[in-house]
Amino acid sequence: MWPHDLQLGPVSVGGYGLALVAAVLTALYYLNRIAPRAGVESKKAFDLAFWLIVAGIIGSRVAYVIFNPRNFLSSPLNAFKYWEGGLMFQGGLILGLLVVIVLSALGRFKFLPMSDALAPALALGQAIGRLGCFVAGCCYGSLAPHDFPLSLTFPLGSLAPAGLPLYPTQLAESLGLFIICFLLTKGLNRPRPAGLILALYLTLAGTLRFAVDIFRGDFRGPKLLGLAPTTYAAAALALAGLVLTVYLVMRHKNGRLKTSDGGF
Repeated sequence: MWPHDLQLGPVSVGGYGLALVAAVLTALYYLNRIAPRAGVESKKAFDLAFWLIVAGIIGSRVAYVIFNPRNFLSSPLNAFKYWEGGLMFQGGLILGLLVVIVLSALGRFKFLPMSDALAPALALGQAIGRLGCFVAGCCYGSLAPHDFPLSLTFPLGSLAPAGLPLYPTQLAESLGLFIICFLLTKGLNRPRPAGLILALYLTLAGTLRFAVDIFRGDFRGPKLLGLAPTTYAAAALALAGLVLTVYLVMRHKNGRLKTSDGGF
């Protein structure tokens, strides 16, 4: 764990911030490599990625602040310090999807092929970002049994409770996202209806987040029927992805939907 800042001359850099930068740069590089497999020009995908990064950070931070207002009551300006940790991914995903929908409606690109190109890179960026959560101690797990062999213990100065055995939620989600990135990338190489990679991403990432959320111990908003808002959001994403998957596969079998080089 690396909860403390690294001094690079006059600049102080936190481990979470470094992981965030690494996640963005790696995802951009990967997107540039795989975009042609989805029938998308790398330049178009790369140009769009800038706006998605901005939308992702703003949406994720706004959602986190909304569901965690007590963290900012005494110091409201801290709401702008996203590099210190505290991003709710679902908020960034929703705002990012809105950006893609609006730009595709303006004729900049086709929505489904572009979404297929973005999905594996997004999963990769998330996987690296979760390592930043591990470094900072945010998004920590609930208390694990003392004999649980994979529990984590965080030091003083971390955002997680110090000295207690916790479930390794950050590492579990990171590993799962790396696997999802691998599976989605393999899917790009196979004949498929346009949009299927996006649908599979929503299904797999939503299911993974739902499962991990059950073991989370941090505050993610007031609970309803024992579940946090982020858990319901993850379930909604997984369900939407599953419905979209079935729709695309059925339309493709009936010959009413183009393959990966088409779509809207």
